[in-house]
Amino acid sequence: MKKHWDDFFVPPEADEFLDKVKIGFAKSFEVDDQFLSAWLSHHGDSQGKWLRARLALATGGLLGISSQTYINWAVVCELIHSASLLHDDICDQDNLRRGQTSLWKEFGISAAICTGDYLIAESFRKITEIDQGWHQTILLKLLSNSVKEIIFGQSKDISSNPYEMTWDQYKRMATHKTAPFISLPMMGMFECKECSKGECEGLQKSSDILGLSYQWLNDLENLIGVDQDKFTDIYNNHPNGMLINILQYIDASKKIEIIKDPGTLINQLNEIAFDNQKNMIKSLLNEAKDEFHRVPKVIEPVLVSIYNEINFRMKNLDKVRK
Repeated sequence: MKKHWDDFFVPPEADEFLDKVKIGFAKSFEVDDQFLSAWLSHHGDSQGKWLRARLALATGGLLGISSQTYINWAVVCELIHSASLLHDDICDQDNLRRGQTSLWKEFGISAAICTGDYLIAESFRKITEIDQGWHQTILLKLLSNSVKEIIFGQSKDISSNPYEMTWDQYKRMATHKTAPFISLPMMGMFECKECSKGECEGLQKSSDILGLSYQWLNDLENLIGVDQDKFTDIYNNHPNGMLINILQYIDASKKIEIIKDPGTLINQLNEIAFDNQKNMIKSLLNEAKDEFHRVPKVIEPVLVSIYNEINFRMKNLDKVRK
């Protein structure tokens, strides 16, 4: 029975070439340095569902791009995502990553920074392995711009006071930080295919809304403790969508008490509050779905599958809370 990340839309090449992506990704982890090798090995043990690789493979295959291009591009997207996770864990002081000790906690902050920097450098180098030179040029520029956008989002994340952040500010920060990881794998293939401006704008708009949904959901998971330490956003004064949403409706005197003792925010996290947050995310997902028609018809099911993936994780929240 299908539960999430439906495979019906994936061209045969995507499943066939996923193994090649994993091989290429693993090869990038082979380094002639015993310390970096150990750090990469630890990080590689916590690989996820290869969502970004599959987005690149599916989109490239469906648009008829050269498989040599989209296989390498899939590796690039996984490398840059892995780098972001390492740096994100340091910024958020998260002790767990996908159920295991995060790299910075196991080996130290310096080790995690070095490992993340290596993966960023390797992602740019990997693009040079693409045979078609004009594809290299397109993808190098896109990767550079996307990395900058992620950094802009992360800088707002770590420098913002969650008790002073407005809901609109949170949405902008979350979109900058998360949306590129949805749009990047697909947009690279759109630009290599020379899709129209309207199609690219449709993909970007859909990705922005899905990215915000993804980050907001991740914030809910932090407050429940899904594959991570529970309540770290509260105790580390880290911007969290649910908390910022709740703080909007708390009077000034109560807010002062919360600032003095952030732990009291936990009292606000009742079943009604979680249900309200889930309903708002569902509304956001439907807003994203209304944009799907703007991309090439053959790509619509790819976006639907991201929509389904987020919905599946939403349903999983109830199981974990119980």
